[in-house]
Amino acid sequence: MRAQFVKSVLDVLVKDGIVGPLTNLLAVCAGTAEKDLFEVMGFSDVVISNLDERMTEAQVAPFGWSRQDAQALSFPDGSFDVVFVADGLHHCSSPHRALLEMYRVARRAIVVIESRDSALMRLANRLGLSPEYEIEAVIGNVFAYGGVDNTPVPNYIYRWTEAEFKKTICSYNPVGRHRFQFFYGLNLPHETAKFKKIRLKSVVLWLVVPFLRLFTFVFKRQCNSFAMVATKPELPRDRWPWLKEENGQIVLDRAWVAKRFRVNNQ
Repeated sequence: MRAQFVKSVLDVLVKDGIVGPLTNLLAVCAGTAEKDLFEVMGFSDVVISNLDERMTEAQVAPFGWSRQDAQALSFPDGSFDVVFVADGLHHCSSPHRALLEMYRVARRAIVVIESRDSALMRLANRLGLSPEYEIEAVIGNVFAYGGVDNTPVPNYIYRWTEAEFKKTICSYNPVGRHRFQFFYGLNLPHETAKFKKIRLKSVVLWLVVPFLRLFTFVFKRQCNSFAMVATKPELPRDRWPWLKEENGQIVLDRAWVAKRFRVNNQ
């Protein structure tokens, strides 16, 4: 987890009133790094969840613990104010399914920290400066965990764009207007220098750091650290005008359709 970037995003969301110390929050694909961050920020009502069988309740105390597959959460709809993930969706065999499970169990909003798909990142992949498959995560987990769905198989690093995030959310819930926010930061993987075979690549990264910082300062969307926030529609205020509530269900407003499209309302 890119702690400094994640904290900067949460600081903004606290100011915006989306999250706060008393927010009932679920963190998926999470662990001690998230536990430490939320504790420092003064959060009190947090459930840390992960698929990893090695994790225990004691490791994330004083917060709650629940062993959960992010792609099939066991919680009812709207169980938490906010659902959060940092660098976890790309470990799922179906990142979109996990994203929508987060959305389903959130009452107010979801906060997603992942890598962004960009021209600069694709160039880094082609040059071998950034991996497409996360082999290092498995190496760092005794060759037995840390890959796709926490298996020993290195996961493909799924990277997102703003449009993809919006389309996925709006397709799942088309009843009203969402509020979307995006944040950008530069994260350079110097920690991979500990693996001897790629020390040269790490040196190259160090050499191009000044250029990367200037380039991504000007072109924010070329940053690789990417935060995506979706705040759910507040009904009835944000409901689309062609819809109405009838007998507890959202249905097409035939009167609106007849007026707008000049069709017979029968």
